Amino acid sequence: MRGAVTVLSIFVLCTIALAQYGTAPPNYYPSNFNGSMFTGTVTDNRDNHLTLTYSERGKDETLSGGFEAPCSVPGSEGRHMTPGDVPKGTEMTVLFNSNTKKVDGKKTRETSIVGIIFHVWKGQTIAEDQKRIYWCTDHRYLRFRAF
Repeated sequence: MRGAVTVLSIFVLCTIALAQYGTAPPNYYPSNFNGSMFTGTVTDNRDNHLTLTYSERGKDETLSGGFEAPCSVPGSEGRHMTPGDVPKGTEMTVLFNSNTKKVDGKKTRETSIVGIIFHVWKGQTIAEDQKRIYWCTDHRYLRFRAF
């Protein structure tokens, strides 16, 4: 079973690196995750939100959102990671849920990040076999899902 999860995780990570927006491949995910993902570079990390930007041929696409809960990344001082702890320039993929709400009569999109995968951390490229999903949600029960 563990071998199958490892193979699926590697498949997920290789697939994720190919596009900025995408749908997560079959794997084990929290029940609250709807399958959306975005790959980019962190361009802002203030106000408890991350902003990721993907640039190609002069066009930029961005995604901004906050962690649903502190991430399971081991952090300094014995606490979990918050958006402000992710350095600008970090290349990563975020797994997110998006909701549309009406605020003052206008529709706004709210993005909640439920998981992150690092591709480059502090200038160091993460090897494919070392990449993993760090959950940023309180939903800890993972089940196999195909989107």
